Amino acid sequence: MSNILKINWKFLGILSPVALMNMKRLWNRYVSSQWKLLTVSMVFMVLFAALNALSVNLLKPIFDEVFIDKHKETLFFNAIQIAFVFAARGIAYYMQAICMAKLGVNFTKKMQGDLYDKIIMQDLEFFSENNSGDLLVHFTGDLNTIRDAISNGVTALVKESLSVIFLIILMFYKSFDMAIVMFLLFPLSFYPVVYFGKKIKKIFLKQQIYFGYLNSILAQSFHGIKIIKSYNMEEIEYKKVKESANNIADIQIKIARNKIIVSPLMEFLGGIALAGTISYGGYRIIRGYLTTGDFVVFFVAILMAYQPMKSLASLNMRVQMGLVAIERIFKIMDKNPKIINRSTAKKLNLKHGVINIKNVRFGYVPGVEILHGVSMEVHQNEKIAIVGSTGSGKSTLFNLILRFYDVIDGNIKIDGEDIRNITIKSLRENIALVSQDVVLFDDTIKKNILMGKFEATDNEAIEAAKSVAAQNFIMSKDHGYDTVVGEMGSNLSGGQRQIISIARAMLKNAPILLLDEATSSLDSKSEKMVQEGIEKLMKGRTSIVIAHKLSTIMNADRIYVFESGNVVESGTHKELLALNKHYANLYKFQ
Repeated sequence: MSNILKINWKFLGILSPVALMNMKRLWNRYVSSQWKLLTVSMVFMVLFAALNALSVNLLKPIFDEVFIDKHKETLFFNAIQIAFVFAARGIAYYMQAICMAKLGVNFTKKMQGDLYDKIIMQDLEFFSENNSGDLLVHFTGDLNTIRDAISNGVTALVKESLSVIFLIILMFYKSFDMAIVMFLLFPLSFYPVVYFGKKIKKIFLKQQIYFGYLNSILAQSFHGIKIIKSYNMEEIEYKKVKESANNIADIQIKIARNKIIVSPLMEFLGGIALAGTISYGGYRIIRGYLTTGDFVVFFVAILMAYQPMKSLASLNMRVQMGLVAIERIFKIMDKNPKIINRSTAKKLNLKHGVINIKNVRFGYVPGVEILHGVSMEVHQNEKIAIVGSTGSGKSTLFNLILRFYDVIDGNIKIDGEDIRNITIKSLRENIALVSQDVVLFDDTIKKNILMGKFEATDNEAIEAAKSVAAQNFIMSKDHGYDTVVGEMGSNLSGGQRQIISIARAMLKNAPILLLDEATSSLDSKSEKMVQEGIEKLMKGRTSIVIAHKLSTIMNADRIYVFESGNVVESGTHKELLALNKHYANLYKFQ
C-alpha cells in the first residue's frame, strides 16, 4: 500500500534542485512512514470530492421537474437525497481533517525530537555561532510553517484537486461548449498567485530572521533583568525590542499585502471569466440548446469549483513559505559536530588519573591564539592550582581537558592516552566540573544535585549536600530538598547556587576534579565551610583548581601561573614567593 503513495518528484520541475531534495527528504523521513493515516485521509478526500459534485448535480431535478414541471414527488425525494449527501459529505470532511491533523502532530513531534537531538549534540562552537533566539524560531515558527504546508498542502492537493476534477467532469457532462469557454477564460484569474507567491518566499525568509533576533533580545533581557534594572536600562531595552517588533510588523504587512492583493485580483479576473461564461450560457438557453436545470448545475459547479481552485492557487504561497522553513531547519540538521569520537576511540579505564599537557596551542578564532604552547603535569592524587589575570587562558584549558574543543597543536593525555583517542562519554564521566558560571535547572534542589549522578538515591544526594555545608540553608526553605530553585536558580542566592553545584560534583564522585573559581560567589563564612568540603572531595583524586583567591590554594602541590596564554612560573606557594615575580606580586596585591 505504501508504494501507492510514492511521489514522482520529477513533475515538480518548477522547483530548484535544493528544494526538490529537501521535499523528497522530508517526505521519506517524516511523512511516508504515516502512509496508513495518509491513505485513510485520501479515501475520505475522494469521497468528499465526489459528494461535492453529486450535491450540485441534485439541483437539476429541482429546477427542471419541481420549479418548472411542478412535480411534488420529486421535491420530497430530492430533499431527502440532498440531506443525506450533505450529511455524508460532512462526515467525510471531518474524517479527512482529523486524519491530517494527526499526521501533522505526529510529524511535528518527530521533527522536534530530531532537531533537538541534533542541536544538543553540537559542540560549544555551534552555540557561540547561533544565538538562542534563532534556534527557538526553528522549533516554533519554522516547524509550524512546515506542518501547515504539509497538512493543508496535501489536503489542498488531493481534496481540492479532486473536487475541481469531479466538478469539471460534471460541467463537461452538462455542456461541453460552455466548459470549453470556461477553460479558455478562467486560467487568467490564477496568474496573480504565481507572481505574488515568488515574492512572498523572499519576504518570509526575512521575517524568520527578524523573529530570531527578537527572541534573542527577549531572552537576554529576561536573563539579565538585574543588570537592566540596576543600570536603569529599561528604556534602552524597550527601544531595542520596539525597533525589532517594528521590523517584524513591516515584514508581516508586506506578506499580508501580497497575500491579500491576490484575492481581489482573482475575483476581478474571475468575475470577467464568469460573466463571459454566463453570457454564453444564457445565449444557449435562449436558443433552446440548454435547459434551465443544466445551466443552474453548470453555474453552481463553477461557483463551487472556484473556491477549491483558489485554495490550489494559494498552495503555491504555502509551499514557498514551507520551502524556506524546510531549508532553514535542514541547514541545522546537516551540521555535524567537529568534536566526535574517532573510529578507533576506546573507553577510558582510569587507573591513576595522571594528566599530561604538552605544548598545547589553541584559539577560538582562526589566527588568534589564546594558549601558546602550554605544558603542565598533574600527577596522581595531586592538587594543582592555576592562577593568573583574567583572559590568560585558565578556563580555556579546562575546555580543552573536557574536550569541548580540540587543541590546534600539542596534546593532552590522561594516563598516557591522548584524549582524542578516548570516547567523549567516558572522558567526561571521569571528570567533575564546578564552574564559576553556575547552571541550575528550573527543578527542585534535590533533582539539581542528582544531575551529578542520575542513578544515585535521595539519601546519597542529601549526604553530598551535607558534606559541602548545604544542609542548613536547604532545610531552612519551606519545602527543603523539594524547593524549586527557579529558572537559572533565581530563587537562591549566588552562594547557595554555587554550593548546590559543588554538591552535584561531590555526588558525581569522579576521579578527576576541575574547579573553576568554585568559591568565588561565597562569603567568608560559607567559603570556609565549602572549602572544607572541597578538601575532603579532593582527597584521593587528581584535582586542578583555577583560583582567584590565593588563600584557597596555598597548600596546593604545585601552582602554575598563567600570563597571556603562557605558563610563566610553576612551583609551590613558598617557592613562588621566593622567586618574587608574578605570583609574589599577585599575592602581595591580595
